[in-house]
Amino acid sequence: MQKKISIIYTSDTHGRLSAYDFMNGKFGAFGLSRLSSYLKNLNTPYLLLDNGDFLQGSPLLDYSRKNSLYNPAAKIFNSMNYEYVTLGNHDFNYGLPYLSSFQSQYHGDILCANIHKNGKPFYKTHAIRVINEIRVAIIGVTTEFIPFWEKPENLDGFTFLDAVETTKKVIADYHLKQNSDLIIVLYHGGFNQNLETNQVYGSKTVENKGYELFQIQDIDILLTGHQHIPQGFQKNGRVALQTSHNAKDFGLIDILFDDQMNKKIHAHIIPLSSCSIDSSIEALLENDIQKTNKYLSQKIGTIINEMCIYSPLDCRVKKHALFQFINQVQLEYTKADISVASLPNETNGFPHDLTLSDIAVNFPFENDLVVLEVTGEILKEALEKNASYFSKVNQQIVVNPKFLFPKVEHYNYDVYDGISYIMDINQEIGQRIVSLTYQNEDIKPNSLFKLAINSYRAIGSGGFEMFKKAKKIISYPVSYFDLIKEYIEKHPVLEIETIENFKVI
Repeated sequence: MQKKISIIYTSDTHGRLSAYDFMNGKFGAFGLSRLSSYLKNLNTPYLLLDNGDFLQGSPLLDYSRKNSLYNPAAKIFNSMNYEYVTLGNHDFNYGLPYLSSFQSQYHGDILCANIHKNGKPFYKTHAIRVINEIRVAIIGVTTEFIPFWEKPENLDGFTFLDAVETTKKVIADYHLKQNSDLIIVLYHGGFNQNLETNQVYGSKTVENKGYELFQIQDIDILLTGHQHIPQGFQKNGRVALQTSHNAKDFGLIDILFDDQMNKKIHAHIIPLSSCSIDSSIEALLENDIQKTNKYLSQKIGTIINEMCIYSPLDCRVKKHALFQFINQVQLEYTKADISVASLPNETNGFPHDLTLSDIAVNFPFENDLVVLEVTGEILKEALEKNASYFSKVNQQIVVNPKFLFPKVEHYNYDVYDGISYIMDINQEIGQRIVSLTYQNEDIKPNSLFKLAINSYRAIGSGGFEMFKKAKKIISYPVSYFDLIKEYIEKHPVLEIETIENFKVI
């Protein structure tokens, strides 16, 4: 007799538990409440998993954390019966105490085999769950690149082992091939190579090892994330899948076993826009959302000039006032010589009547403000990296496709203040900075400057390895939400003069 089971998984939900959109005050085409509705109509026995980055990224989570409310992610994971989760890089942003508080409230298990402490796994390495008489083995691993991004104090002595070698070891040590009918790896990481063409994406790092993991033949289903790019591969009856982010979709994997336990696997990515909203899940969050909205609805200032953003390219090819504003705040706070600012992929900018909500949705990531001592050589190298963001098609400036796939990376383009520069996109990448000056003087390779920069970029993230060569002068443990909030409270009527200090030609 044939037996069928389903695996449902989400990844990089970033707090989109409800379908409520804090950005516009309406319900959107996303949210785990929509997934809950789908699951209630599913007749197949299933296992529900999450692949990490669930503790950071939304005003609801921020308000709940700062006010010590019951963790909304734990509340919804419990209600929907998420049995197993692994951890993403952003789940460490607020330190181990906050992560541990989630763990104490969550009824399921955290699986993460490659995080060790004192030479031993800190979390469960794997689980074997019997569903419809099928033994399903689930291994959790995460990107070992986390120590390159995260504050050391937030990792509390953790060691991040090689995800591929750790997975092989767990399969061998626990005889999972013999003790299970199906092996799933839940990996918070993506692909550095195309599984069909073997084409390499970008530079080789340890951040995304999905390609290498899929070479382990014992793995039947590889579930990935982190890159926010929906994609799927099927080879020799095995499946690798990656969902998007912000609970826009979910992975559905149907497995059919015959009498001899041979299996057929079919994988799909289902957009949550196709699912209705589960009012019972929304009801669980309603009070928390109301409290969050009440706090965020406070008007804190008025912006005189236009600071809305309508196009990721337009606001980067010609300096946007929001970049100017961030640099102005950083320079006044640090008294540095130069400042550099970046913006998230999905940024609407500021309206004229500014509320705390506008700050929260535009600055969702937990970064510190850092001052580095940089040389002229480092500056030019960083600017050349920025200049690679642009390409030309039919004499029109466009975004370089490498910043759009395998992951959208508008956030890896920076805008500087305190210097003047010209990018000539007609030149080869690496030779596009044709003018670079400070106070009307050419910048020499050995010139020294104090640079205000966010902590994500300061540690070399996004391919900005050159900043690792710089000397850190000071780090200010202040979130950008608080930094911007405090600045506007001091300047409640704000008009930003945009200084046109760079050109893209």
